[in-house]
Amino acid sequence: MAKRVILAVAGAGKTYHICNTIDATKRNLILAFTHENIHNIQRELCDAYGCVPEMTTVSTFDAFVYREMVLPYEPSIVEYFGNSGFVSHGICMKDPPPMLIKGRNGNMVSNPYYHKKNEFDHYITKRGQYYCATLPELVLQIKKSKESLAKRVAQRLNLFYDAVLIDEFQDFREYDYDLIMTLAKQLKDVTLVGDFYQHSVSAINNSGKPFKKRNKNVGYDEFIEELKKAHFEIDTTTLEKSRRCAAEICDYVRRKLGINIVSNGDHQGSVIWIQDQAGAILSDNNILKLVYSESSAYSFKAMNWSYSKGDTVNAACVILTDKFECLDSDNFTTKGIDLSTINKLYVAMTRSCANLYLMKSSTFKGIKMRYLKGVTPKE
Repeated sequence: MAKRVILAVAGAGKTYHICNTIDATKRNLILAFTHENIHNIQRELCDAYGCVPEMTTVSTFDAFVYREMVLPYEPSIVEYFGNSGFVSHGICMKDPPPMLIKGRNGNMVSNPYYHKKNEFDHYITKRGQYYCATLPELVLQIKKSKESLAKRVAQRLNLFYDAVLIDEFQDFREYDYDLIMTLAKQLKDVTLVGDFYQHSVSAINNSGKPFKKRNKNVGYDEFIEELKKAHFEIDTTTLEKSRRCAAEICDYVRRKLGINIVSNGDHQGSVIWIQDQAGAILSDNNILKLVYSESSAYSFKAMNWSYSKGDTVNAACVILTDKFECLDSDNFTTKGIDLSTINKLYVAMTRSCANLYLMKSSTFKGIKMRYLKGVTPKE
């Protein structure tokens, strides 16, 4: 069985690599976490082959779990929970009731609407819809004659697909991740592609396994060792160079954030610190401004650091937070800064294929009021 993990850097062309290295004559299943990822994959496939190859299936992971792992096995699921006569009515995107809620006094108390995971109501609404958020947990729960549903599904997938590929695998956490690992044990050909340092960046799936262990962050080397224990072949060279970022920018990210990224030399660009000309940069619509959060509050063209993940722009200006005020100092260290925040800055600093402008928090604070929507600057 072939099991591979390809670890990439920002701008290395993860999606491009997946789409341009598949055998279009074989039955491929390509999975990704978000709909945006899926659209990017479809575009790359169309660029490479003129259309999505007839034998290739592209799907979000949630849709795949629902269509391939839940619906075909619904009789087994119903039998497992002893709910004879149940017929599902689709899927619900709302989160299920949490175990604990805030009481009148502000303390956390048991939620009367919560159901334990060994109860069928943990996974379905009163209308008979499956909670999308608990689908992987449901699949991992089901067994029949001591054989797990996940194993049965993997055997079926091996009949219908020659290769399974998962893009941006660092976005998968907890039960999603456990299900992928469980399936991978049985799949005859599976490839995972992702950037370790882009985990904990999205608005969801930011905590837990595999990047947290007993409330401690799992480091790069430890993560690779865990994958090796799961019998994955680790490839750190195929996508080790960024096709997006200039050499000077990669060098700066490597020195300041400790993330091993290098450039393939396709683009030219510099790291430029902004101070006196801050107003001109903020007013230049050709330069995307990247702020930590609440980008919609500003009149200039802006995006949150984390929301820029996957984007490529001609020029970007990253407005730093207080924690990175001394980023330009030789004595700067990331010690004491949350790993998620470092990863978000890494994403923001690697969006530009040309110049990267950096603006200190103190510089921005001096002119911030001019650019807040709905605020009239004082004379």
